[in-house]
Amino acid sequence: MVLRAQDQLGMAGSTFSPVNTVWNNPSTIVDSRAFIDVNIVGFSVFARNNLVYLPGKSFSIRDIASVEEPSYNRANAPYHAYADVRVHGPSATFAVGRHAFGIHTRFRTVADVRGLPESLGYYLTEGFQYRQQMGVQHQVKDARIGGLSWLEAGVSYGTILSRSGGMITQGAISVRRLIGIMGAGMRIDNWNYMVVDSSNMVTSRFQGEYGFNDPGAEPFNWRNGGGWGVDLGVTFKQRLKESSNYEPHSPCTDGDYRYRLGFSILDIGAVRFRGPFYRNQFDQSDSSEWNDFSNTTAEDVADVDSLFNSGLGVAQENSDQQRFVMMLPTALSVQFDYNLDHGFYVHSVLTAGVPWKNRLGVQRASYLGVIPRWEKKRFEVSMPLSLYEFKYPQVGVMFRLNSLIIGSDNLGWLLFNQNMFGADIYFALKYTMFKHWKCGQSKRKMKSPAKRSKGSPPPCPVW
Repeated sequence: MVLRAQDQLGMAGSTFSPVNTVWNNPSTIVDSRAFIDVNIVGFSVFARNNLVYLPGKSFSIRDIASVEEPSYNRANAPYHAYADVRVHGPSATFAVGRHAFGIHTRFRTVADVRGLPESLGYYLTEGFQYRQQMGVQHQVKDARIGGLSWLEAGVSYGTILSRSGGMITQGAISVRRLIGIMGAGMRIDNWNYMVVDSSNMVTSRFQGEYGFNDPGAEPFNWRNGGGWGVDLGVTFKQRLKESSNYEPHSPCTDGDYRYRLGFSILDIGAVRFRGPFYRNQFDQSDSSEWNDFSNTTAEDVADVDSLFNSGLGVAQENSDQQRFVMMLPTALSVQFDYNLDHGFYVHSVLTAGVPWKNRLGVQRASYLGVIPRWEKKRFEVSMPLSLYEFKYPQVGVMFRLNSLIIGSDNLGWLLFNQNMFGADIYFALKYTMFKHWKCGQSKRKMKSPAKRSKGSPPPCPVW
C-alpha cells in the first residue's frame, strides 16, 4: 500500500498566510504581507495508496453507495505507505520591524510503510491462506514500518539577515517541545520465511529491530514521551525596489518582489518514549517454526511482543536500560517563487524525506511541485501540480477567501475520472491583520506629499 501526503501545496507560496507557510519554511514569516496572522483552527488529512484503489468510472461522490469493491495494482511492488493527519490549534505570527515572531500548537500523526515486497502484498490482501505462495521461500529486505503521534507547542523567530540593493536575505528558526503519545516502529533488514500451510510458518533468518510503547497501559497516560523538534529556513528575495534600509511593517510594507529562493530543513528531532515500552534488536539466524500462526491472537501490545519472540524465534532482549526513540519525518526542501505581475505567481518546491535506514522513525514523503496561483489581499486561488515520490502525478486546487482556506492537493480522481488511490483535504480558519495600525488609510484618502504633515502616516500599500 502507498498512502500519499503532501504539505498543503496550494498554500505553500502564499504571501498572505505566514501562519500556514511557516511549516514549509520558517523564514516566510519575515516580510510577509500579513502583519499579524492568527490561526483559530485548522486540520489536514492526506491519504493515497498504489496497491488498493477504487475504479474511477465506478466512483461517484454523489452516490457513495454505488462504489465497487476495491481493486489491487500488484505491479507497483515494492509497496510503500504514508499518511499524515494534522490538527492545528491556536497559533500566530507577527512582525516587529525587520524581525518576526510566531507561536504554534499542533497535534500530528504520521504513518509510514516502505519496501513491502509483492509476496507480502498478497498476504495482506488475501490472507495467509493464499495457496499459490504456500511452500515457496520468500525474502523481505530493507522494509520499514512506523507510526508516531505527538503534540507540539513551539515558537519561531526570524529576521532580515542582510540587505543589499534590491536583495534581502531572511532567516528563521522554529523550536517546538514535543509530547509523545504513541510510537511504533519496525525495520526488517533481512527476513527469510516460508508459509508451509495455513497453520505453519518457518523462519530461517530474521534481522532487524522493533519498538513500540503501550499508551493503553493502566493508568492511562497521554504523555508517554518527550522530545524537541526544530525547523530551519532561509530565503533570498529579490525585491522590486532598493532595499538597503527596508524594514517590513515599519509601519507599512508592500512585500513586493520579483522572485524568492528558499531553503529549509524540516522536523529535525525525535521523541523519546518512557516506559512501558517494548524494544528489541535481533539477528536471528537459527531456524524457527511458528505453529498454528493463523489462529494466533493478541489482546494487548505485550502479546504482540511475545508473538515476535515465540513465533519468529527472536531472542527476548527487552530491558529497562534500553531506549526507545522514534525519529521525526525530517526533510530537506527547496522553494522558488516567481512574480509574473498583476497578482499572478508560480511557486515550485522540491522536498525530499530523509530515510532512517538504521533507526526507528517515520520518513516523510518526497515530491516535486509546481503551483501557479493568483492572490490578492482578500482572495487567493492556486492549482498545485505535483509528482509524489517524483513518480505519481497529482493535481489539486486551493481557495482562500479572506481568512478561510480550503483545498486539496489530489483531486485527479474527481476531475479526470482517474482511479481513486486516495484523497486529501485541508482547511483553516484564521484572522489576519494585513496592515500595521500606524499605517495610513489609503492613498486616495491621504493628503498630497506636499501638504502632508510630518506626523502623517505613510499611505498603505495597494495589493
